Amino acid sequence: MNDYISEYEKAIIDGKIQACREIKKALKRDKRDRRRAKKDDFPYYFNEALAEQAIKFIQILPTAEGTPLKLELFQKFLVSELFGWRKKSDDTRRFSECFISFSRKNGKSFLLSCIASIYLLIENKPPQSREILFTANTFKQAKIAFNMFKHGLRQLAKESPTIRQRLKINDAEVFDLTSNSHAVAMASNLQALDGYRSDLAVIDEYALATDRNIKEVIKTGQINSDNALLAVISTSGNNLNSPMYKDYQFAKEILDGKKQADDLFIAIYEQDYKNEVIKALKDPMLLEKSNPLLANADRRSVMLPKLINSINLASEQDNLLPVYVKNANLWLQNRENSYIPVKDWEKETIDTPNISKKPVWFGIDLSKDFDLTSVSWLIPFTQDKDKKFLFADSHSWVGTKYGLDEKIKRDHFDYRKGQERGECSITKLESGVIDYDEIFQYILRLVDQYDLKVQGVCYDPYRFGELIPKFEKKTDWQLIQVRQGRKTLAQPTMQFREDLFNHKIKHDDNQLLKYAVNNAVIVYDRLQNPLIDKAKSQNKIDPLASLMNAYTQAKAVLVSEKVQHDSDYFASDQFSF
Repeated sequence: MNDYISEYEKAIIDGKIQACREIKKALKRDKRDRRRAKKDDFPYYFNEALAEQAIKFIQILPTAEGTPLKLELFQKFLVSELFGWRKKSDDTRRFSECFISFSRKNGKSFLLSCIASIYLLIENKPPQSREILFTANTFKQAKIAFNMFKHGLRQLAKESPTIRQRLKINDAEVFDLTSNSHAVAMASNLQALDGYRSDLAVIDEYALATDRNIKEVIKTGQINSDNALLAVISTSGNNLNSPMYKDYQFAKEILDGKKQADDLFIAIYEQDYKNEVIKALKDPMLLEKSNPLLANADRRSVMLPKLINSINLASEQDNLLPVYVKNANLWLQNRENSYIPVKDWEKETIDTPNISKKPVWFGIDLSKDFDLTSVSWLIPFTQDKDKKFLFADSHSWVGTKYGLDEKIKRDHFDYRKGQERGECSITKLESGVIDYDEIFQYILRLVDQYDLKVQGVCYDPYRFGELIPKFEKKTDWQLIQVRQGRKTLAQPTMQFREDLFNHKIKHDDNQLLKYAVNNAVIVYDRLQNPLIDKAKSQNKIDPLASLMNAYTQAKAVLVSEKVQHDSDYFASDQFSF
């Protein structure tokens, strides 16, 4: 009996295969779970015989030339994990979902077609009427893996009379007559998929999805199947607001041991560092970390020169971002003018601290009827005796004048989920406009709940006129107008970013605020003054805009007393003849 997982690990340890940190973590997870399997309280075990059976079946599938397939060790590892791990209770498969990611041209469609072939022909749970679904953002994309699956079965039917009698292969469907099972390709259409019960569903090019509605619909359809699998096998992307990127982050936390999901299999093939791409010009096999198919000598002779040429050309054109994303499988913003890289923002995420009785600066950015209205706040904290930082948080109100579903689709953010997390409020008014009194009452409640000491309310003057009387009548807080332009915002815009990089700005896991940061782009005027440009930013940045208003005043607490004294002196009448 072969244990291909252990064989794969040994090849990595011996240096025969280049593997990234995340794959090494996946192998450590497997080894840890093998130990856990010996205990009664762990509900899974590894069945080498079933793993090998799945691999043997795939390797009898003929190639386009009619020759038997030969799986690479990394492919045997993936198939072994998916079909070898079983539940102790009923011997059904352990993993109900898998997240597999590697660079383009590494056999993604082939792997999907192999898994589907196993489900159609040799899976026996359920014994009858198994449903296999290929889906993607477009029907054309869904058909790529489906057509490979269909072609492999046609080749097999030519060689085997037994299989030929079992199969009925149409353009958009494949039937196994023996088990009354079938496979179909469909575009990601909610109406078509709603109620569809799939035992296996594969989602191709998930990085292009703008919401997780399709995934949730599929999972709902699988809820009554004990042996169902939802397979996401995709390359990374440049939309860090996408559901796949969020799944990627969750998957990495599982591999790091920070979170647990025993029914989710994870295999992430990526470069450990961006600079490995350039290093690959001298050491090309570094690229095997994100391109595991380079293990195959024949494929390597074709792939590697093309990869090196792509890197050289991109480097000469100073445009490496597409190479990082598609050939190194790294998640990066595909915009050189991004205000703050999302990974830098994520580094400063902390648990929400105790803000009771703290000073606070509020920033307000009001909106049009169909836009976001946002309130953000900054609260100073001191750590390690004298190191100060500002804690940032935010809440937004969502206008629905032209319909909430349309707004979610247009903005690429699920405001319903945001409301559930407490990050925003969706207007209840029939007109769809935002009731500005709600904003005022929200601030009052927040201040009262935590006994906050309001240092200032910093506002964009646009539409703020109707809120001024409310503040003046019911509070004695200082209202500070922040005019939107380079004179007021150019210096704070760059200082805020610098403070974040220097760990002086921290925040909790507010997804709507992160979404705004990720959308923000920098533009420069003719004097090279930087500003965050609302018009050129992708989607909404209102939470960040309101935060920047608050920062224009709050930033002073981050300045040392000496520097602040000097600054005050230089600004005073004494600094003159």
